[in-house]
Amino acid sequence: MGKMKEIFTQQMEDEIVGMSNAEYQDWLRAQENPPTQEITGIPNGNTMSDTDDGEPATQEDKETEHDAWWNSLTDEQKQQLYDGQEAVFELSIEEMNHDLSFGK
Repeated sequence: MGKMKEIFTQQMEDEIVGMSNAEYQDWLRAQENPPTQEITGIPNGNTMSDTDDGEPATQEDKETEHDAWWNSLTDEQKQQLYDGQEAVFELSIEEMNHDLSFGK
């Protein structure tokens, strides 16, 4: 198994271990019955591709929605996102270095 997959699997296991029983049951139900509508994570429920009037979103619309989403996160959630991206970045660099040195 690749390092990135191992880290992803570990993060998922850590997330599940840290859940209460009720949260875990909700997570299981969500896996069995995925929602049919797009999940946006944006407080007003809009997708990042459309405005309220159905027109394509502008860059400003996307930035505003992203800022609203980002501001809705707790510091802990922001740190988890950062840590996950940092781990992926480090693994990518390690894999690139490995690939470059493989033929030597």
